Amino acid sequence: MTEAESTAVNPTQALSGAGQLTNIGDTMLKKWHTLRARIEHLNGSQPWGNDEPGKNFNKSYMDGAHPPCTSVLEGGESMVVALSKLGEQIREGVQGVVDVDDLTAQWFKR
Repeated sequence: MTEAESTAVNPTQALSGAGQLTNIGDTMLKKWHTLRARIEHLNGSQPWGNDEPGKNFNKSYMDGAHPPCTSVLEGGESMVVALSKLGEQIREGVQGVVDVDDLTAQWFKR
């Protein structure tokens, strides 16, 4: 790789960004859990009614092999959980590269 093709990362800035992303992810996860609990509560009270149209809606929305309600909530959960872990994964990656660089510098002192 030529110098023009190399990539350099400022570890201090990358670690700072990873920390910010971790904080944002934690906040998103807390807000998601609050929102999900609210949605589940509302779904439990069947706000669309207990008449025939309401029962038909419930059958299509909440029941069956792959009900949309559950699929949306589980999909949202998966995305938010993944985002909440991203900052820590970036921190671990950056720190690992810094540690390898430090070790290599010790081995090959100029």
